[in-house]
Amino acid sequence: VLSIIKKTVEILTSFTFINHGYSLTGIFEDQVRMLSSNVHEVHLFVCENFEADDEAKLFEHDPWTHLNFTLHKVIPKTDLVDYQREEDLSEHHKEIIRMTGEVLASKLTWLQIDIVFTHDFLLTGWNLPYGLGVMDCCTRSSTHKIAWFHWIHSLPNPRKDWWVIRKWGSRHKLVYPNKTDLQKIIEAYWGAASCAIAIPHIKDYRSYFEFGEDTYNFIDEFPGVMESEIVMVYPASTDRLDAKRVDKLIAIFKEFKRMKFKVCLVIANQWATGRARKQDITVYYKRVRLSKLKINKEVIFTSEWKDEFATGIPRRLLRELQLMSNLFIFPTSHESFGLVAHEAALCGVEMVYNRSLTMMHEVSGGQGIHAEFGSYEKELVTPGTEKEYYEALAHLIAGRMQRNESISCKTFNRLAYNWDRVYNKFYLPAFGESDLW
Repeated sequence: VLSIIKKTVEILTSFTFINHGYSLTGIFEDQVRMLSSNVHEVHLFVCENFEADDEAKLFEHDPWTHLNFTLHKVIPKTDLVDYQREEDLSEHHKEIIRMTGEVLASKLTWLQIDIVFTHDFLLTGWNLPYGLGVMDCCTRSSTHKIAWFHWIHSLPNPRKDWWVIRKWGSRHKLVYPNKTDLQKIIEAYWGAASCAIAIPHIKDYRSYFEFGEDTYNFIDEFPGVMESEIVMVYPASTDRLDAKRVDKLIAIFKEFKRMKFKVCLVIANQWATGRARKQDITVYYKRVRLSKLKINKEVIFTSEWKDEFATGIPRRLLRELQLMSNLFIFPTSHESFGLVAHEAALCGVEMVYNRSLTMMHEVSGGQGIHAEFGSYEKELVTPGTEKEYYEALAHLIAGRMQRNESISCKTFNRLAYNWDRVYNKFYLPAFGESDLW
């Protein structure tokens, strides 16, 4: 296990500068964030004429947060050619192959690298001198224990004569981002089934939406907001938890959990200061426990996270948590407009309004689900018990969420492609298996 969690990883690119409009840049960024957040030591190899002198210079104009790596400007610079055949290599590029092999062997040995990722080094004619430089590097005994993962970012077509994976050796794997086309990759590189694996790309809320430090920390502390199937964020002042009907939310989420959904309800409560307000939270904790929901996992009161947020969480943190959510139920008994509902709607969630408040139909534009919760205008009357009513309402909401293609797509992408899941389901097993190659 220790050999798996303490890998030293190198990402090998032919970058001469960072272009944030280039998709490969985003792939690299997410790999670095994912690997460094999982205690790996990360090194980035770029061309010796790379425009930035060190890691800090990469942050000057377009800051990258949560990137932890060491930059090495070592790949020999050259004018690249889009080769179609290996035999067309110029004498100059044959020398680049030798130089690349030499410098890689030296640096990888010195840094005690365990794993190397390359990006399109074994695919494009532009990178042919560098790809063959990798092969030259691997002839040296000092590099024989390194595991190589070669990312192929496009379907190989038309076929090139250097696409023969066995030339590189048994410690080299091709990586493609989907399983559907994996056999085509294997055939294009004249390999066996074991020569290629599928690892999806990362597309994580934290990096794509450039989340702030507080949100990163919140997700680390409460991973349910990223990992749950039903996520809701409900802003409510602590002295108005009764009026905002938080107890109704707890009843509905209890039923979601009974239906085997993984749930996370975040109560972004404000003004939880003083003895009286703390007692209010204690009362709701008892209700949460009675509902068999887990405090700080399935139901979270933000005021209890950090003392500095007892009066409320920052607006940016609230907005970024709402972006990850997929549901907003608004059972409030008194409202003139309901700003928090409109803010949630802008974040693309399934909306559930209180039909017992007459004005809700107007301010919602008649959109979303409208359910009876009772209000100052109208007492709640249910066909059965109130418990049965909220159970039935939970079924209705869950059904609507699953039929709503936008909500389903958003939820699937949040769950499937965040870097925690991709790391644990794909990278970590691949690293473990590489020890046995």
